[in-house]
Order: sequence, then structure tokens, then C-alpha cells
Amino acid sequence: MSTWLLEIAIGPVQGFIAAARRSRDLWAGSHLLSELVRATALHLLDNGAKLVYPLAARVRRASPDENSNLSNILLAQVDAADEAAVRELARAAQAAARAHLRVFADNALDDWQRGSNGARIRLRQDFWTRQVEDAIDSYAAWARVAEAADASGDGRTPYRIAYDKLKGALAARKHTRDFAPMFPPAASDKGAGIPKCSFDGLRESVLPELPAGESFPARFGLAPGEQLDALGCIKRVVGRNERFTALSRFAAHGWLGGLDDKSRSTLCAAYEKLLDPALNLATRALDTAHAGFPYDGGLLFPERIAVAEQERRAEPAALAALAELRRTLRPIWRDHGQPCPYAVLVIADGDRMGRLVDRARSAEEHERISRAVAAFADRVPGIAREVAGQCVFAGGDDLTLYFPLAGVVHGAFDLHDAFTEALAEVVGALPPPADGAPPPTLRVGAAICHVLEPLAVIRQRAADAERLAKGEGGPAAPGNALGLLLSLRSGPQVGLRLSFADAHGRAALDHWQAAYAAHRLPGRLAFDTRAIGLHCRAIGAGAGVAEGEFLRLLVRARQGGGGERIDDATRNRLAERQAALAPLAAADDPGALHRLGDELILARWLAARSAAEIGAFLESH
Repeated sequence: MSTWLLEIAIGPVQGFIAAARRSRDLWAGSHLLSELVRATALHLLDNGAKLVYPLAARVRRASPDENSNLSNILLAQVDAADEAAVRELARAAQAAARAHLRVFADNALDDWQRGSNGARIRLRQDFWTRQVEDAIDSYAAWARVAEAADASGDGRTPYRIAYDKLKGALAARKHTRDFAPMFPPAASDKGAGIPKCSFDGLRESVLPELPAGESFPARFGLAPGEQLDALGCIKRVVGRNERFTALSRFAAHGWLGGLDDKSRSTLCAAYEKLLDPALNLATRALDTAHAGFPYDGGLLFPERIAVAEQERRAEPAALAALAELRRTLRPIWRDHGQPCPYAVLVIADGDRMGRLVDRARSAEEHERISRAVAAFADRVPGIAREVAGQCVFAGGDDLTLYFPLAGVVHGAFDLHDAFTEALAEVVGALPPPADGAPPPTLRVGAAICHVLEPLAVIRQRAADAERLAKGEGGPAAPGNALGLLLSLRSGPQVGLRLSFADAHGRAALDHWQAAYAAHRLPGRLAFDTRAIGLHCRAIGAGAGVAEGEFLRLLVRARQGGGGERIDDATRNRLAERQAALAPLAAADDPGALHRLGDELILARWLAARSAAEIGAFLESH
């Protein structure tokens, strides 16, 4: 018997997680991928393998309320007689994942074909079957751990030598993908004329064309003209268990917090009626952070009500319920304005985690790293709840979360602190890196987007924000920052990179946010600040001229509402912040005024509760 290292990668992550149009799709894709990894890992454990990562205890802990997911890479130690036995174990473990997906698929197919009112819906069965078979990309590689006497003389342990060979073999395997056709050559034109899935346009839709006047059951949440492939249909069934909260609820969170008790109680009573399965107009938010208004919140926005009325125009009961909700909302909108339609999608990932893993010399050290990362992932849902957010996916250091506007900066810094704390002990116990690279850190990308933007677009914005957080520090020191990216609907983007080591910058952003919430800062100050910087750049004026013009602007500036001048403390703080940023400014940003203006714009957004506040701010430009 020999000891072997076996690594299996399950994917594609894009197909399971990123391909989504609704919050339920995003959550369901994360859950599906995690459960397929669990099935693979359980097969390995049941056949005598020892998991290095993910931890065996987390694999066996399949709690329906758990949002701390399993990452899509598995590493195990296997005692086997020869390579053929390892190959067979790998194939059987991969087959276990495919078999588990078929269970999800069979349940979903039965749900879809049940239709409603006794009418059955016949999906495109041939496409369904092939797409389910083809849904998983799974790669495996293995390497034998040599006896100690067979080790090389470069200082590496036998385990480390085998691990290095294993990583090279898996990388080579991933670069030799199998591109099997959907159908045999004789039927290669079978997909001609069939609509593609609306998620990503990669696969054909399995939904049939319905006769005129008919529609799919409302429980599947299909928008007019929306098309789904097999995996999309599975997500719509898996994601209907109300373990997620819609993005619209996070957008409305600040506005809901500003309502008086009577208005909130009246609104809850009206919204409760929309949960009736016969109407299917709303879902319940089960997260404890939203107990004050435990609903999805989508119909708090007049645009969403108008869309729902159009989609359900042939259903008198639904139209009557929507009309009643609109009547309930009118006086609340009049007194409190309409909710701010912006929320935050966060994507986070670890910096230099590969380097940390490469420093491990034994399975025990790899397990220590895995245990530390798992401990961090288990804390993520609680950190999100502290700021009324929600964890969608926490696969080790790979995170996806929803945050309300007011909580994103606090939540991001808490995630960073928890990550650093969780890894501190294991980082100190491993041998130092040969190149002197700093320890792993976390980068957080936060996209501030309008709730009516397609979720695929919002997720792309979050990926852009994560790249902004990574920065230009080069391979030795990237990340360790929060990247904030505001994406105006049908408008420009405003980005800001805030290092987690920048305590002064964090305090300044918190201060501007509080000042806007208290109406101590005028809306146009941010735009006037940027305008000075742009004008100085255009005429070739230096930082000194830009700074002098900015200080004169502060003397003239008045508080929000156009009343008194801004107070001395706020004016001094703005001047101090500009002075702190100026030495770090880019060559094309005299006095760092463009950077400061962006900081103020983002602070205004993070402080907003109502759409009217955003509207007034933009009108001041």
C-alpha cells in the first residue's frame, strides 16, 4: 500500500453561481455547488480517504440554515495499492456528484411538469437530459507520496514533493478540457431556432412555447420572455425555500428603519396578504436581521409595482392586491418619501492565499490552514447580520454577500478583521515565505447598484469593484482594501479604493456619511470639489492653486438645505482630509480634489434612505 494525494475540482463556478437573474438564483447556485462538493467529499470519506480540505467535520455538518459553504476544491490522502485504485476512487467520487445533481434535477423536473390547475408542462426533455449530464465540470489529479528515503535533496518533504506534482498535474488536466457535442453529428442542428437561456446565453432553453393566453406558474418567478436552461430551472425550484433575502429588501432597509411604528405595522399587514400562495406576489425574509419587516420588499418601489401590474394584468385577484398595496403606500411615500433604490452586492477573496498554502510541508499544516479558513467562513454570516446584511456564499475566503448601504463600510472592515484574526496563528506557525511576501489579507469589492439593474450586471460590477480593491500594488502586495464602486443607473460610475490599513480614511468616510445623514453637508460640495480639480488640471495649475480654491469653497459652503454655513469642525475636517490626500494624489489630480469629491459622493449614497435624497443630490450638480 502507498499513500497518495488526490485533488478534485468541481465546477463550473460561473454556471452554478454567477449565472443568475434573481437573488434566489444566486443563492440556489451557491447551495447547489456546495452540496455537490459535499456529495463528492462524503464518497471519499466513506471509502477510507482522509480529507485535508474541506474539513471532514464541515462536510458532515449539512445544516439547512448553514450559509458557510464548501469550496469547490477537495484534497484528500488516500491509501491505495496502486494508481488504478486511486483513479477508480476519483471517478466514483465524481460520479457521486453527478448522481446528486440528478436527484436535484429529478425533483425540479417533477415540479416544473406539474404545472398548475392540473395542467402539465412538457419541457424539452432531450435538452434537459443532456444539459444535466453536461452540467458538471469535474477534474481530478493524483500523485504518490514517496517514502522518506526517496525524497529529493532540495529540502522539500515527500508530502511537499507529491503536492507540487499534484498541482502541476491538475493544472495540466484543466487545460485539456473535454468539449463533447451536445448531440451526435447526425443531430448537430437540433438546437437551431431554440431560444438561449436568459442567464448567460450559453445553452438552449428547456422551456416549451406555451399556447397564447397561457403562462408558467407564478411560483417559478419567470419574467415575460425569460428563458431557462436545465440548471436555471433547477435553481428556481431549489431557491424557492425562502432561505435568501431579495436585494430589494437591503435597498429599502434604511428607509424602513426611518418609519414610525404605526406606518411600519400598517405596511406589514398589507404585505402579509401578498404571501398568499394564490397570489404569489411576495416572499418572506427569514433572516432575523429583518424581523421588523420580514418580507422581500420588492413592491415597496413604485416601479416594481408597475412591472407586477403589467405581468399579472390577466389576474384580477393579483391586480386588486397590488392596488390595495399602492393605496397603503401612498400616505407613507408622502410622509417619508420613496425608498432609496440602491443596495450593495459584495464579493471578497483572500490575497496571497495560494502562497500561504504553498508554505505547508505536511498534511497536518494544510489541515491547520483549512481549519483557520473554515473558522473565518463560519463567522461570515454573523458578521453580515450585525449590519443587517446576508451571506449568500462563504466558501472559505471566497465570499458573496448582500449589504444595505449604511452597513457596507463597517461590514467590510469587520470581515477583514475576522479574516486576519482567523489566520494569525497558522501564519505565524508556518515557515516564513522565501521572498518575504506579506501575510494573506482580504480584498472586498462592493458594488452599489440600482435594484432594477439585472443581477448579472450587478455581479459584474461587484467583480469590477473587487479588481479595484486589488489595486496596483503588484504581485507582492495586492489587495488588503475595500473597493467601492457606485454604478448609477444609465449613468457614470464612481470608484474609491480604501485600504484597510487607512484608519484616517475610514474615519473620514464615516464622518462624511454621518454629516450627510444630519444634513450638515451641502449636496453640491462634492461636485464643486471635483470641478475645481478638473479645472486646475485643464489649465495646468498645480496642487497649491487647487488647495487654495478648495479652501475658499469651504468658506462659502452652506449646510444641506442652503441655510447656515457648514460648521467649523466639519470645515476643518474637510481641509485636513484634503491635506492628507494631497501628497498621495495622482499626477492628473491636483490637490487630490477629484479623489476627495469621489469620497464625498460615495458618502452621500451610503447615507441615503430615500430616493428623494439621491434625487436632490443629483439635482445640485
